[in-house]
Amino acid sequence: PVYASQYTAVAVTHNFVGSPHIDKQNVGPFYGFAVGDFEDGTGNIMAECSARVVAAINTKNRMAKVDGRFPHWVGPYDSKTDR
Repeated sequence: PVYASQYTAVAVTHNFVGSPHIDKQNVGPFYGFAVGDFEDGTGNIMAECSARVVAAINTKNRMAKVDGRFPHWVGPYDSKTDR
């Protein structure tokens, strides 16, 4: 795939909690993928589509493409589960 030949960094996290932020160094989208024993619908990547619209992007056992140049964060999840 194209994304596999055009990356400059890889981040591996465990039980990551992030507040809303913008990745100023990004020149394009990033790809997120989550695995673990956590409920479906939790721990999504949340991304602002506009001032009043936020998308919840499910990355559990699937790859998702997100433009980190817009505000985004990790949605709530049960911190007692492994993620």
